[in-house]
Amino acid sequence: MINKFKLILSKIRIAQQNKKKILKLNVFNSDLLILNVLWKKGLIYGYNKTKDGYVVFLKYSLRGLGLLNSLVFLNTKLTKKELKTLLILDSNFSYLVLTYKGVYIYSLANNIKYGGKLIAKF
Repeated sequence: MINKFKLILSKIRIAQQNKKKILKLNVFNSDLLILNVLWKKGLIYGYNKTKDGYVVFLKYSLRGLGLLNSLVFLNTKLTKKELKTLLILDSNFSYLVLTYKGVYIYSLANNIKYGGKLIAKF
């Protein structure tokens, strides 16, 4: 599951580096979790289902940079307390965390609900 999330994030990042406005993805319904998280956090405009898969509408900053341009992949398990400490020390980044309850993007130490596996930071 983690590798699927990283693959989707990589495809979005590469499409943004190539200045594409839309990206066609062949994902399963279980993989929509990552697209939903990116959409809710404002990192993509949204996505639509087509007969061939899904179309993702990419979002850029006002300077024309992709919002996932600074994406770095991680592979570390952290407890809730360790994650809070990391966000206090490194507050300039957001972290994509896979927990037993789902996928979350954390950027502030005060809204940590669960510890889990760090997938990426951006």
